[in-house]
Amino acid sequence: MHKMLLIFIFTSLSHTTFAETNQSNDEKISAGKPGQLSNISRTINLTLLDNMFLPPELTVSKDETIQFILKNLGDNTHEFLIGSEDELKKAASMKRKNEHLIRIKPGEQKELIWEFTNMGIVNFACPLSGHFKTMKGKIIVKN
Repeated sequence: MHKMLLIFIFTSLSHTTFAETNQSNDEKISAGKPGQLSNISRTINLTLLDNMFLPPELTVSKDETIQFILKNLGDNTHEFLIGSEDELKKAASMKRKNEHLIRIKPGEQKELIWEFTNMGIVNFACPLSGHFKTMKGKIIVKN
């Protein structure tokens, strides 16, 4: 039930929150889209601490569907958002709660299934106030 709720949330938001990721000033790529459980090619464990993600940089292949296992080992609640640098900055500057993100309490573990549809750089971050400056990472999508 919990997995299905996360898949539904990300499917609903794939055309808004995760629209595009900046590759350069003139070129944009899609950040991808929610993936299907049946298409998972591998699992990547991502640890959330109170000031960073481990690992902070990942490499995936174009058209690969990744199951992210997100585990919060910090003392604070964190969020996980994939998008362009501009989208992440906008989410971090919002003063209200953003119900469109995966929110992970201390000690919790959640998952996200994501398909990377284009080559380039995709960003991720915890956009909560005070977290965004250091809790960022990037995903390099290769052919």
